Amino acid sequence: MNNFRLEPADILVCVNDRNDPFSRVNRWAAGPFEHVFMYMGKLGLIVNRRQRRILRFPMLFESYGRGVSLRSLSERYGQQVVALRLISEQGKIPRVLEEAIKLASDNQAYYDYLCIVRFAIPRLICEKLGLPMPLKYHRDPWHICSEAVNEVFIRGGIPDLLYLEGVPLPGDFVTDSLLLKEVWAGSLSEELV
Repeated sequence: MNNFRLEPADILVCVNDRNDPFSRVNRWAAGPFEHVFMYMGKLGLIVNRRQRRILRFPMLFESYGRGVSLRSLSERYGQQVVALRLISEQGKIPRVLEEAIKLASDNQAYYDYLCIVRFAIPRLICEKLGLPMPLKYHRDPWHICSEAVNEVFIRGGIPDLLYLEGVPLPGDFVTDSLLLKEVWAGSLSEELV
């Protein structure tokens, strides 16, 4: 294995490389990328108040069926991902991470199933047919995975991470960002932290 290590605020985009029928249709419709989350670094947790030592665990920020949350990176070990890193704006990373913690702590930050129906699917259909998007996308407190990651960069002072008028999709981070570069691709594992 090479010497690559994940850094806080690295964006990880899951690669859809499965061969089941649903995955093949999804790959045809939306491309090879299916989910996006952000590496937060090793966050400290205090297990109990009498303990003086802080335990550190590699965590990620994502929005999935249970809403926007912080989760252990180990839950994603074995998944094929592309790792993206900011080319510039490094000084704003602490603020992006702070905004991720705030958003994950917000009880109103649900997963936005309606966004998939109202914006993501129509965007994919319009792109396949070469038509303009008929609906005007707007940001709101609920987030699909790509909205959540983009939102914390916007709140963290990097509003131009993605140059889109429509809803962001996971593949947009790989293909449409001038501020991100691909730094690694492979299977997530403990050796990366």
